[in-house]
Amino acid sequence: MKVQTDPAGAATGLVPGKAKTKLEIRQVWAHNLPSAFADIRLLAEKFPYVSMDTEFPGVIHHPSKHHALLTPAERYAALKSNVDALHLIQVGLSFAATPDSPPSIAFEINLQEFDPRAHRHAPESVALLAAHGLDFDAHRKHGVQARDFAAFLMSSGLVCAGNAVTWVTFHSAYDFGYLVKLLIGRKLPRTLPEFLGLVRVFFGEGVYDIRHVMTRCGGLYGGLDRVAASLGVERAAGRSHQAGSDSALTWDAFRRIREVYFPNQSVRGFAGVLFGLELDLETDLAAAAPSAASEKVIKFGTIGNNEKVIKFGSIGANVPVGTEKIKFGTIGAAAPTGNNSTKNKLGTSSGNYYAKFIVHNSSNGGNKAAAANNNNNNNGRNRCAAVAGGNGNRRNSRKVAPHPQVAVAALR
Repeated sequence: MKVQTDPAGAATGLVPGKAKTKLEIRQVWAHNLPSAFADIRLLAEKFPYVSMDTEFPGVIHHPSKHHALLTPAERYAALKSNVDALHLIQVGLSFAATPDSPPSIAFEINLQEFDPRAHRHAPESVALLAAHGLDFDAHRKHGVQARDFAAFLMSSGLVCAGNAVTWVTFHSAYDFGYLVKLLIGRKLPRTLPEFLGLVRVFFGEGVYDIRHVMTRCGGLYGGLDRVAASLGVERAAGRSHQAGSDSALTWDAFRRIREVYFPNQSVRGFAGVLFGLELDLETDLAAAAPSAASEKVIKFGTIGNNEKVIKFGSIGANVPVGTEKIKFGTIGAAAPTGNNSTKNKLGTSSGNYYAKFIVHNSSNGGNKAAAANNNNNNNGRNRCAAVAGGNGNRRNSRKVAPHPQVAVAALR
């Protein structure tokens, strides 16, 4: 897709700052997945404000205590048990050019795996989705395989992009739970700090959950439709309980909240917090540090030339220099070479261990994240790292604009 930059482009809605009269929601199925993500990769560079919504088959595991009495860790345990057991149905992504512009285009990715005849689900939730237009038979026949979606998402420029992309969501703990599950290709991590660390790694620090922002907005309560109605925000296109339409409504509600409740204030203080899972990652990890040096914990921070790492070792000054790490960041010439295995693995360089985030393949070598971009070569592709340099070695990184902090800073 060629992003229009001339006045004629106003009709497409793909010109920064230009609004179209009718929002386009593109349906994404297996047959047009590659072309849709080719467009998304271009959009990610010029439309770095992304709102996201998912649809899933409800909740089947319920805590014994009332939800309001649960701690963040207990809420996460309930989330994990449900996400691990269920299948994602739809993902909606809407793109906006600036913090104050309406969404220019939305995508609705329809996934294949869920079959209400065979898989566990909450019957009332599935009935609600069907009543709002979801065709589960079409999903089974024409939907996108989850592993293919994960592979294309990893190469889209939307994840592992640092602060170049701003994410806006509504009550999104489960949304991110399902996306993290797909991206890591396995069940969610055991603890809440580990999960929040992965959300930070994949989606950056510029994540806004409207439900969390609403805790400082008197008079706002309820679900997305109720909040939008209270704000006088109309749905731009589509129907409720469809991920593409709800993602666009989420962005418009967020814009209106900023206009009404924070006209002269920054909202950056709300970034990085998912409603119901309010946990200070750095503080709680430090507090959880074991007394015995042999205990293994995970710490998110920096070492060396400001590389993002997860340290496996005791937290504190006594973490040995040679401790095993998963590095997230620019690894440049130090990247391990010569091992083109297509499974998740650790390679070594100068005694350090580097983790490559690659979707687990089938035995025929297909469906790897690298396949989402035929311009890449086979050398170290699709690591969760922003690697400088060209020559086709994008390694799951998009070409970042000269000022990658703009997406967060522009939210005042």
